[in-house]
Amino acid sequence: MIPAEFRRVLNMEPGATLVAYVSDGNRLVLEDQRSHIARLRGAWRHLVPTGRDPLAELEAERAAESRLDDAEALADAEGAEQARSELAQTSRGASVLH
Repeated sequence: MIPAEFRRVLNMEPGATLVAYVSDGNRLVLEDQRSHIARLRGAWRHLVPTGRDPLAELEAERAAESRLDDAEALADAEGAEQARSELAQTSRGASVLH
């Protein structure tokens, strides 16, 4: 339990979820979960090229994989070829197919 005075200073609401971790080898850090997630997103943001939406890319890849699985299960050669083509156009698809 975090005392009310600390919660006020840290702008935390009662019942907030905290993340605890060790930093610099010997320092215990308690951080509000929302702040922790926002900080991590900012720290890794440089890895996502501008103009790309990794979630949309992953959803497109999964949808193409699902269509490929369905086409193969139905022995639909034309549908499978179309799904393979879609999958090859996704960010990871070419490596998945080979």
